[in-house]
Amino acid sequence: MFQKLSILGLFSLFSWGSAYAGLISPTDDITGLDLRWGQTESNQIQAFNEAQNTYINDGQIKVDFLLGDNFFIGDSIRGLNHSKSNLSLAAGNYNSHLLHFDTLGISSGRIFNSRLTFKEDIVAIILGGKFLNLSDDILGGIGTIYQNNNSRRLEAHDFLTLESSNTLVLNRLAIGKYWIDNARIITQSVPEPESIMLFSLGLIGLIFSRARTTKQENS
Repeated sequence: MFQKLSILGLFSLFSWGSAYAGLISPTDDITGLDLRWGQTESNQIQAFNEAQNTYINDGQIKVDFLLGDNFFIGDSIRGLNHSKSNLSLAAGNYNSHLLHFDTLGISSGRIFNSRLTFKEDIVAIILGGKFLNLSDDILGGIGTIYQNNNSRRLEAHDFLTLESSNTLVLNRLAIGKYWIDNARIITQSVPEPESIMLFSLGLIGLIFSRARTTKQENS
């Protein structure tokens, strides 16, 4: 019985410790939001944490920009009319974050030089409508409703700069009266120090419980 409780405790500690948000100062909880045009509006950029610590199979998620391939620290990238790269995420655990720009009412809007910082390093960015739509089911928020057409993409007049490994500058975003801008930022999911410590404590407890059980059986 003691051994079973130790295993359960180990699982609980590890699960609790590894669930955390990667975007520093997110706008709000994305769960259940309607992010179609005219539904979740603000004259400022809105930034949400989406799926966190999600395991992705090799090649499962296609991206427009991949760090170390067509995207490096210091690079500025522009929006796309179409997603057409052959790049995809390698197998691993990732955190997803959505940038959402939809101004109040029927009006155009612009944002200049807004800075977003993440706890983890940025590894990929999706700006085109096609890849955004394809990745919603896996990387999107729980119960979140997305625009789900190409009008949500960032266009060529929008551009971003990877200022550092975990900081993105939105140099310029511009939208017209009847559409929105979305971008999906993907960061590498890594255990926090607290998670590693909790996991280690649970593992030590499990080892001691097994040793105690073995000793009792031998005696």
